[in-house]
Amino acid sequence: MDNAADTMGCETLSLTPKDVATYFSSAKEVSAATFHAESIILPCSFSGTLMKGGAKYAWRIHAAGAGYLTAEATGQTQRFLCQAACEKALPALMGQ
Repeated sequence: MDNAADTMGCETLSLTPKDVATYFSSAKEVSAATFHAESIILPCSFSGTLMKGGAKYAWRIHAAGAGYLTAEATGQTQRFLCQAACEKALPALMGQ
C-alpha cells in the first residue's frame, strides 16, 4: 500500500497502512449527494493505492473524515464519511 501526504497542514500527521484499513472499515459509504452535503474537505489529505478483492484502487482520505476509493479498472469512485467512528479509531486524523 502506497501512502503520500499532501503537506498543507499534514507535516506532523501520517497514516499507516493499518490506519487506512481502519478508516475504510470504520467509514460509511455514502451517495454523492450525501457526500456533497455533509463532507468537510480540508487541505490536509493523504493518498495511495491498495488492493481489494484482487483489484487495484486509488484512495484519498482528508483530515476530518472524508474519503474516496476509486477502482483503477473502471474509474468508479466510492465516497466515504467517517465522523464519530473515526474520532475514536483515528483521533489524529480528526484533529483530536
